Amino acid sequence: MNILRGPPPDTLSAMLGHTEFASAEQITGHLQAKQAATHLPHMPHSIAEIVAHMTQNMEFNLKLIEGRDEKLPGEWLHFTEEELTEEVWNDLVSAFMSVLQQLCDYAEQPEVLEQLIYPATDTEPGWTVGYKLAVNIAVHNAYHLGQIVTLRQGLGAWPE
Repeated sequence: MNILRGPPPDTLSAMLGHTEFASAEQITGHLQAKQAATHLPHMPHSIAEIVAHMTQNMEFNLKLIEGRDEKLPGEWLHFTEEELTEEVWNDLVSAFMSVLQQLCDYAEQPEVLEQLIYPATDTEPGWTVGYKLAVNIAVHNAYHLGQIVTLRQGLGAWPE
């Protein structure tokens, strides 16, 4: 039976955001709601929409890890500049950071990382929590956090 496992806890923690690169907090911080809601030309999503998408993905995976039944996240959320008030934006970033921290806490627990989340089948390998965190959270977030940095650069809202 083939089981896919994630990296060791210290490596996984680094992948989830405790690295020498800009952290998720730095990437999403010091940004006004109006900037976060701005749609740049030829870019499909605003920063706020990407943060909401990452949060939905992390909440879905957190519930799976905790054994709670959860349906797949729905469509991407969309925000206009009028809808995304400073309060809504701050709440969105707080929710993102909170769920990320909960997942980081799991990443530091070797016994949790080894738990089987998806059993192997005749055609597919099984997945441990550690593998799920590495593939469906760390890699997914890295992709989208990179998008946010690019959007911030396009807005002139990324520190030099």
